[in-house]
Amino acid sequence: MRVTRDILLNLAKENAAKLTAKDRGLVCVYLTGSLLHQDPFIGGVTDIDLICVHDRPVATCREIVRINADVHLDIAHYPQETFSPARKLRLDPWIGGALDLGAISLQDSTHWFDLTRSTAISQFWQPANVAARSRLFLDSARQDWQALEDGSVPQGIKRIQVFVNAVRKTANAAACLSGMPLTVRRLFVDLPDRAEKAGIPDLTGDLVHLFTSIEVTDESWQPWLAGLNNTFEALSSIKTIPPSINPNRRNYYEKAILALSEERPAAAVWVLLDVWTLAATLLPKTEACYKEWQAFSHQLKLDSKTLPTRLDALDAALDKVEEVVETL
Repeated sequence: MRVTRDILLNLAKENAAKLTAKDRGLVCVYLTGSLLHQDPFIGGVTDIDLICVHDRPVATCREIVRINADVHLDIAHYPQETFSPARKLRLDPWIGGALDLGAISLQDSTHWFDLTRSTAISQFWQPANVAARSRLFLDSARQDWQALEDGSVPQGIKRIQVFVNAVRKTANAAACLSGMPLTVRRLFVDLPDRAEKAGIPDLTGDLVHLFTSIEVTDESWQPWLAGLNNTFEALSSIKTIPPSINPNRRNYYEKAILALSEERPAAAVWVLLDVWTLAATLLPKTEACYKEWQAFSHQLKLDSKTLPTRLDALDAALDKVEEVVETL
């Protein structure tokens, strides 16, 4: 069956109604994420992002609910106090950014959503608020860079993961200057336009050079994707894993990587690197699939020999974004 945006919007409404019927403490359920865009698909796949606002503390912050192999719900749960006072959401790049982008209320009997959203997006684009949202990513990226520069992060996968995190945060610091932050599948798809709007058009290329290698060829994708699949298989036996790499999201990533590898290989490498590195941190280092991740990282030249040079380039990229933010 061909999945369309309209089908997914209907599924979002149906599931929001089911969630509300089961939980009388739900204040509101609203839609965010890729379905706010007219073309939400990459590789023919997307997810349904729902935000549930509760009138009490929540036990589960995020859950992935499978609908079929290509469709799942990504449900975030927040206590109502997270949104109060609503004006503080002007400084929140994710929640405030989604409200500004046009989040859609699906269940809201008390009109809480409309009042909260109108307050949150008022003055959302004042320069001071834009700078504050960008600095949340900048400051964290700079801390990661400093930890890597000082050598306080152990060699191996932990060091690579901190480096990957720093690159992601640097990219989103720039993305926040003209929109909400970008998720892993869209980071290096939409970043060129965002960086251009920020006045730093060469930033995307600078960051791409940090995690790619000339050894990436068309022949690389098949063994890499096989390794990623082996890792997801291994994750199925692990009790506690981050929702972002829930096994039900395998096609969500794999089909995006396959689609992007044809025309946007750097964006595809990024998705693979980000997702596979996080997943590999949960694996015993003696497992074959962990060694497959190691071979992948070595092929990208993410090792102790090249990292010092890459840290210098990351420092320069951070400086470029910081200079723009300081002018706001």
